[in-house]
Amino acid sequence: MTTIDGYCTLGVDREYNATESALLAAMDRAGVERAVIAPPDRFLAVDNREGNQCMRDAARAHPRRFIASCCANPWYGNRAVEQVRRAVEDGARVMVLHPLVQGFQANDELVFPLLEEAAQQRIPVYVHTGPPGNSTPWQVVDLALRYPGVDFLMGHCGATDFWNDVPGSAAAAPNIYLESSLARPFQFANYLRAAGAEKGVVGSWAPLNDLEFEWEQMRKFLPAEAFAMAAGANLARLLGKRGAL
Repeated sequence: MTTIDGYCTLGVDREYNATESALLAAMDRAGVERAVIAPPDRFLAVDNREGNQCMRDAARAHPRRFIASCCANPWYGNRAVEQVRRAVEDGARVMVLHPLVQGFQANDELVFPLLEEAAQQRIPVYVHTGPPGNSTPWQVVDLALRYPGVDFLMGHCGATDFWNDVPGSAAAAPNIYLESSLARPFQFANYLRAAGAEKGVVGSWAPLNDLEFEWEQMRKFLPAEAFAMAAGANLARLLGKRGAL
């Protein structure tokens, strides 16, 4: 069984302190083979190109461990689209949107050009959700219904204020998947019972969360079959739409 952490932040910045060696060591302790890596907030908000290059370089240095994501602030317009296109050509397999950090409503038309590019590139889109309310589960549903050819990873399952919206929103569109970081493990198990284990993705959001602890809890609370799917099989299927990892 291949294990893939669905979202880790790699880098040293204001709230983050994950070096490559530290993240790899945490993955080894947790029995996690691979991880999707994303840059810290400054790169998500402003220095998109630098952040994408850092993820590219780390993934090239550790091709069997790290899977690069890419970011682009939609306020950059056509430049943002070009950043995503260039990053995917360099190997990125996921696009990250962080509406709070990047300063927009999740389903604002501002983001539509980036989603059109994601559809063309056949890559999933990870959307941070939760307070203060500019990125909610139902806003992700709106995007998913507008772009049925794009797979959306609902980061954090709306934690914590919007947890009650998750089962209904996950069922509202077939292209919505639930990423576990910040969701309570027993609640995430309930989500997958309601939405289907094929919609789950285990992610830690290390280093803000302890990677080893997050995976330990998911192994504890998810039934074996559901864990096998959420721990890697589901995400591998989405990432594989662009080709073998």
